[in-house]
Amino acid sequence: MNSHNFFSSISSRRKIVIGLVITLLTLNLLQLYLRSDEEKHLSDRVQSKNIELVLTYAKLDSISTELNKQIQILTLLNEDVSVLENVKDSLEREKKELRSTQLIQSKRYHIIKSKVGVYENILKQKDEHISYMKRVNDSLLIANSSLIKESSVLKSKINVLENQQGELEKELDVAKRLTAFDFQCYSSDTKGKKTYGNIHKAKKVNSISIEFKLAKNTLHHSGERNVYLCLVDPDGATIYNSSKESKFFTLAESKENIFYTSKSVFFFDSEEGSSTTISYQNNSFLNSGKYNAKVFTEGYLIGEVDFIIQ
Repeated sequence: MNSHNFFSSISSRRKIVIGLVITLLTLNLLQLYLRSDEEKHLSDRVQSKNIELVLTYAKLDSISTELNKQIQILTLLNEDVSVLENVKDSLEREKKELRSTQLIQSKRYHIIKSKVGVYENILKQKDEHISYMKRVNDSLLIANSSLIKESSVLKSKINVLENQQGELEKELDVAKRLTAFDFQCYSSDTKGKKTYGNIHKAKKVNSISIEFKLAKNTLHHSGERNVYLCLVDPDGATIYNSSKESKFFTLAESKENIFYTSKSVFFFDSEEGSSTTISYQNNSFLNSGKYNAKVFTEGYLIGEVDFIIQ
């Protein structure tokens, strides 16, 4: 009996110990499960935060790229970019902070993340401003193109008017020239007897004179005029006295200096016209042959006469 009670007591204790062991094992397994689940949740949270950090950094980097483009465009448009440059500097600092800090505080991270929307709003506003400036610039380009075309047309008209004015000035210049007519040649002997015609005896020629008339010209004012005689001998040389002062005048168009044989002054009446005579006093014997008498006034040839000395 005593022996039976003893073994029964031992069996009850074993059951209690086994029960306690099973209970402890169960608790340990439960604790391991709970710890594993907590670590998994923690790992998921860390991974989620890292992904969120990467996405936020990517947004900031994209905004930074767009800011660079806007700064370049606005600089070309001569706009003030100091505000955008300050925003870009702040953004770059926050990018660096996100890139270098693995355990960034949650509060600081959320502050940076909240600025993404602010930066995006700035980009949107500047995009609208750039679009407006582009439209204004396009309008100015169109207006400038129109002005260039108008300027080109106006320049062409001015060139036409200048050419017409040049032609009118040439026509006016021609119209202002004195017109001579009715040229006659005569010689005079020592007694003053005149012989009209184109053939003269050398022994009887004391002087050669060219007589002519000038038509009226109201484009000219009345007054004294110089007239020049160039007497060209049979050899083609102009007769002049080289012992005296230089005797030449200047042609109006070519500006060439021309030696002359004799010079005379006459009065020109612009309303009535004039008649005048210019003479060459023969100081030496004229060789026989054909002579040419050219008459000039105001730098222009107004007439000429040929005669023969026998």
